[in-house]
Amino acid sequence: MTDDEYDDFFRVTYPRLVAMGLAMSVERHVAQDLAQETLWRAFRQREQVFGYDAPLAWCRKVMINLLIDEHRARVRARRVAQRLAGGISLERNSGDPAASADVPSWSELTAALTIQQRAVATLFYAEDQSVAAIAATLNISAGTVKSTLTKVRTNVRRALSGARGAGPRS
Repeated sequence: MTDDEYDDFFRVTYPRLVAMGLAMSVERHVAQDLAQETLWRAFRQREQVFGYDAPLAWCRKVMINLLIDEHRARVRARRVAQRLAGGISLERNSGDPAASADVPSWSELTAALTIQQRAVATLFYAEDQSVAAIAATLNISAGTVKSTLTKVRTNVRRALSGARGAGPRS
């Protein structure tokens, strides 16, 4: 693979990986950093990666693994901070003026999901991947993907009905 071919791959793939990170509820700068790390790993292993039928699928898998690592690190940091603060909640409001009490954000809708559920939902809804492609990317069975999507839909439906029921009634 030439440098120009890699540059073209980078230009096409980077925004998709950043969007995937954002869809999995991480901050923009974190998504950008993880996308860069993913593509740096692809560059370092380019002979192997670009020998695959779908190098983008390899990048998605690496990105998801990095997102899982990031999620675990945030959870550990939050637990430590809460222990040090004596159990005081340290959650911050996003300050997003577009966020409305009536319409939950993707982050709020997926807050109760496991990282695997977020990954499956992101690949299915944001990346428009098939069940088979998701199963291959995450190294899980197609049945697991389908049951995970069912759980995701149930949790999101529950979150949406709770959000609608919380507002004032006319």
